[in-house]
Amino acid sequence: MASQFPIVAVRGRLLALLILVTIVGCGQYRASDLPDLGEVTGTVTLDGKPLPEATVSFQSTEVGRMASGKTDSEGRYQLYLLNDISGAPLGQNDVYITTARPADDSKPGSGRPEKLPAIYHAKTTLTAEVKSGANTFDFDLKSK
Repeated sequence: MASQFPIVAVRGRLLALLILVTIVGCGQYRASDLPDLGEVTGTVTLDGKPLPEATVSFQSTEVGRMASGKTDSEGRYQLYLLNDISGAPLGQNDVYITTARPADDSKPGSGRPEKLPAIYHAKTTLTAEVKSGANTFDFDLKSK
């Protein structure tokens, strides 16, 4: 019985080490996993007025990654590649701006229909060239 105790203790330590490595490894990104990024901010207006609660997304045509942000009450936005990593991939990006919001089944009336023409989202004609450092892209959209 005494000879089995060290084996159980070693197994317990190995299991604890495995759990620790798994927890530390989950959700963290290495620098090599991320594309080169440029900071992106700007303002979105619709017919000359700030467009609040719109989602602005830049999708890289080179690396395929997408960065997104939401406009505030003044139409200002900042893009994030991930929740805590700001910026958008360097190079050419297709830009998508949408006001639609899918409904949450638990909150009746929570959905919102799209109020922008398709040339700004589903059939976007918007593009942006993101460079290293700070970038400002303002979009003055037209409802018709």
